[in-house]
Amino acid sequence: MPRPLHRSARAWAASALLVALTTGTGPTSPALADPPAATLSALNYAPTSRTLAPVALYSTTGTVTSPQNVLSQQNTRLSGTGSAIVLDFGKEVGGLTTLSFHATSDANQQVGLAFSESSLYVGSNSDASNGGSGADGAIFGAAPANGTYTMPAAKLRGGFRYLTVFLNTPGWVDLYRVSLQFSPVPSMVDPSAYPNYFYSNDTLLNRIWYAGAYTVQTNTIAPDQGRVWGPPGTGWNNGASIGVGASVLTDGAKRDRTVWPGDMGISVPTAYVSTNDMVSTRNSLQTMFNAQTASGELPYAGPQVNFYGSDTYHTWSLLGTSLYYSYTADKTWLDSVWGRYKLGMAFITNKIGGNGLLNVTGANDWARSNQGGQNIAANAILYAALLGGAQLATVEGDTTLAAGYSGKAATLKAAANSLLWNPAVELYRDNPGSTLYPQDGNSLAVWYGLTDTPAKATAIAGNLTSRWNAFGAVTPEKGGNIGTFPGSMEVHAQFTAGNDQKGLDLIRREWGYMLDSPIGTKSTFWEGFKADGTFDYGGSYLSLAHGWATGPTSALTFDVLGLSPDPKVGGYRFVPHPGDLTSVEGRITLPQGALDASWSRDVAAGTFVSHLVSPAGTTGVIGVPKLGGANIVVSVNGATVWDNGTFTARPGITGGSQDAGYVYLTGVGAGTYDLVVTGVGVPAELPAGFTLCAVESSTCSFTGTRVVAFGAGSYTYKTVTNGTACTGAAIGPDPAYGVLKSCFVAPVGGPSGWTSCAAEGGTCAFTGTRRVAFGANGAFGYALRSGGTACTAAIFGDPLPGAAKQCYLPPAGGPAAGWTACAAENAVCAATIGQPIAYGANGAFAHTPATGSVTCGNTLFGDPLPGTVKSCYTRSGPPGGYSNVCAAENGTCTFSGFQTVAYGANGRYVYRSFTGSAPCTSTAMGNDPMFGVAKACYLVG
Repeated sequence: MPRPLHRSARAWAASALLVALTTGTGPTSPALADPPAATLSALNYAPTSRTLAPVALYSTTGTVTSPQNVLSQQNTRLSGTGSAIVLDFGKEVGGLTTLSFHATSDANQQVGLAFSESSLYVGSNSDASNGGSGADGAIFGAAPANGTYTMPAAKLRGGFRYLTVFLNTPGWVDLYRVSLQFSPVPSMVDPSAYPNYFYSNDTLLNRIWYAGAYTVQTNTIAPDQGRVWGPPGTGWNNGASIGVGASVLTDGAKRDRTVWPGDMGISVPTAYVSTNDMVSTRNSLQTMFNAQTASGELPYAGPQVNFYGSDTYHTWSLLGTSLYYSYTADKTWLDSVWGRYKLGMAFITNKIGGNGLLNVTGANDWARSNQGGQNIAANAILYAALLGGAQLATVEGDTTLAAGYSGKAATLKAAANSLLWNPAVELYRDNPGSTLYPQDGNSLAVWYGLTDTPAKATAIAGNLTSRWNAFGAVTPEKGGNIGTFPGSMEVHAQFTAGNDQKGLDLIRREWGYMLDSPIGTKSTFWEGFKADGTFDYGGSYLSLAHGWATGPTSALTFDVLGLSPDPKVGGYRFVPHPGDLTSVEGRITLPQGALDASWSRDVAAGTFVSHLVSPAGTTGVIGVPKLGGANIVVSVNGATVWDNGTFTARPGITGGSQDAGYVYLTGVGAGTYDLVVTGVGVPAELPAGFTLCAVESSTCSFTGTRVVAFGAGSYTYKTVTNGTACTGAAIGPDPAYGVLKSCFVAPVGGPSGWTSCAAEGGTCAFTGTRRVAFGANGAFGYALRSGGTACTAAIFGDPLPGAAKQCYLPPAGGPAAGWTACAAENAVCAATIGQPIAYGANGAFAHTPATGSVTCGNTLFGDPLPGTVKSCYTRSGPPGGYSNVCAAENGTCTFSGFQTVAYGANGRYVYRSFTGSAPCTSTAMGNDPMFGVAKACYLVG
């Protein structure tokens, strides 16, 4: 963990790190060239060819001779009525199957074909897809000797993994080949040729990203291959005309194979970040506008279903229009639908009541309960659609309309927070007076920015997390089952709220379960499932390749990698949300071209390295995550741009600012940018309460499990049991090269100065908003909570597995140990240049070094605790772990043996090791950490 440095020394350190990038001696940025083709190919579920074959034998029934032979185009004999072979394609596929035969017992042999997505439903009857009461059953065809059978076009099976081939007549046939003509994404010659990618140090997350992309590909079909509606009495018919153009984005692979605009709220961003197939999106939206009624209403579902009566799905089409434009800048198409768009917006905004909220009268929706009235989900969708509409109206040159849409959005936001927010529960009600607090509406409110304070977003994210079970995020508006549509919304909400680790945890838990479940496709994501992990939606009718379940794919790109387009064409953001990841790279495609980025993080060193290449005609924002760190220094292309609150303009970068979580570089022009950041994710000094237990190369002794810090001014931390050798080999990387280090052990119980408020599993009661610690003996998870909290790992994570933990509340006033109040909020804090200042309350603080007297407020620090009165505090006193004063400045520090001396004042110190004695001067110590201030020297103690 980097120790506090004088500004020039910190700038030198950043420059040295950039040199290390090119010499191989320091932290490295992932190469911007794509990872090896074989690496990405192994992750990509999409086939490279449109002619596929099964990859494994699943089972046989009856008399089957040499069942494995058919996999290598050799004879497998089926003998006798009902004899069957079940073939496994290894993943979700779709299309038209061809069977090839050699000899048969006679000319009258007939075979049956049955299909299923899940192994639970293999057999001579296909799983359910037609939407009616009649079974799908099987299809039958002749088995000609030395001939082939190909399924009729109308019997195309859009989604399956398992194919059962059975003999429907007495006699025998020699089946030697089974092939499939893959039908999804008809416009892609090579379905695996993604223009964009995502790659991280977590293999599971990589697999999930590609599975989401592939799920949406299986949902992208030719418009003459949709499902016929109404349902046939038996069997299925996928020969319906459902849209315009050469391909459309539908809701599912197996069924419904129809344009449902709500599903597109998730599947369109997935398609954008992976295949960049926006033509299919445009065709689906055009299909909706073509079906618009004279009143302006857009369909709940497109042809052939042709349902109306859904205010949410109507609004999803409007939101989808603005998303499409922000991804493509396709003004020609926007111009062509602009009149219809305005009519659709008038239809829905006319339902806004006198209190400013949308009153839903078209109550059809996804499979949730209790839609209708002043519903929070519908209002959140409309809020986002109005903001998008304002952008579109601006593009169309109608500033009056843009202002009108913006005004309606602002009124709606105020009304929702006044009438739907329940401060006692810290969630939005489904409707005024409702006792249902839905996953969809609360997630959308955070994701789309309907919340009016960061504290609300934080509270919602935490409260949603408390509902998780072993399989994922529970959906109360879906009977307590697990809805992957609102679950996708929640993933985005967790990252939007800054709850990055929980976002990653949810993706791994819910989507990891679906991807690796033995009853799934091992390649695609499900429409939903029950709270115990079993199938919902009627079991065999459940779609196991459903685009609305693919939210993690766009979240991993937009949030974790951090690349996202701005609504304004040509704008973008590169703002990573690392969580527990250490490296991520990827690409999105803007209308102007490819936007490539990568980042990596060295947790022990407190460094963050990123790389960006942006195309001509773009302007962006680069965000550097602080991750709780202090003394943030950012260099770009070798020159310091940001140094602890001070921005220096550099070529291609016009502005800099910060909030509690990030440093932002703005006005970033087209070009290549290498960033090296120090001070990330680590405190600037030893935490309060840690006590000396050993000098380097001796033994730190204690009983039980505790956190040990190893270093001198900057530290490496490790949780150990019953003592440890005080060495870099035992504890971790060398955090302070060239000086003698020591080991310090965390206090037993809570953070120093904090008070226990509940044992694990209990309730920590308090009023207002507090930063709460959960853990023991130096290992803690922290969260901002309001009005009390459950003391559980579900909320805080588990910082010390297997040990008894408690919750702790912070002391009143400033940070523990060595901090003195200097100003109330919005007053002036008199401080020395370089002196650390903490701003906040109730355990939640933002830090910055002073540039002299500063105004104590959100403008400089960001807001670490929204809605709470805060103060500023300055650092004074000895450095952590070095409490023994040995000399005043210009004196001599005398001691025995070889020891490390800390030199400085007011929270700024440098460290150097000497034998016997040390002059307490800036010259001897090699740096003046605090100009113009009387300093002192300190020894460890």
